[in-house]
Amino acid sequence: MKALFIVGYWNSGTTLLVDVLRKHPVLSLRKARYKPNLEERTIKKILKRLRSDFWDFSDEYVDVIENGFKNYKEPDFDEGQRLRFRKIFRWHFWVRKRKVLLLKNPWLFYFNSFIDDVFAEDEIKKVVILRNGYSQAVSKDYWLKGTDNPEKHLIARAIFWKKSMERYFDTWYKDENCLTIRYENLCGNPEKVVRDVCAFLEIPFEPLKDKLPNAFENRMTKWESLDTELKQSIENELDDIQLKIDKEFPII
Repeated sequence: MKALFIVGYWNSGTTLLVDVLRKHPVLSLRKARYKPNLEERTIKKILKRLRSDFWDFSDEYVDVIENGFKNYKEPDFDEGQRLRFRKIFRWHFWVRKRKVLLLKNPWLFYFNSFIDDVFAEDEIKKVVILRNGYSQAVSKDYWLKGTDNPEKHLIARAIFWKKSMERYFDTWYKDENCLTIRYENLCGNPEKVVRDVCAFLEIPFEPLKDKLPNAFENRMTKWESLDTELKQSIENELDDIQLKIDKEFPII
């Protein structure tokens, strides 16, 4: 099986990237209409059948903020479990011969070793997309929903993002079969980024050339409209890791 996994932190642009790549005749996206997050829910079901599951982070992310991800272990399957996972996975996500499976799943951002272990016999490549941490913290106003202390929740979300990026540098960053791109570059110069992805996959770019807009909108309005003091608090938490990301993957 040949497959491309698109992974990233929540709301980092995985859907945008997949919506572009799905137009390539070599890539095949297995996704049902009117069933959002089909990939995530299906993989969860497979893991549950094998008595494993995705990690369930609490709303306040307390454990990760205090301990990082050391208390969260990726599934460690024996050979029988790996064979069964692959069999069920292929039944759900089959593609025709000469096609490459295109799979988007932000949750798999935390399962780098699991992917390599379970799909060791397959031709798997991964693309990680990273987005500015300030916009990630405030995205979709999640911090305002269902909490009595939204400011505290926002800071917790920001720190959780930071811990997730630290984990990225310990995992995906060192993976030779992984390409990292920036959401901001995908928005500002989609042709260059998509060319890079196609080169990484060793597939021609030309089928997508006339299907790309000149640019996508990169919305920073929620961050820009945030209270100044709250902004400063988030910047104090994130500046060091954001600078590292900007240095390693500069915006074009």
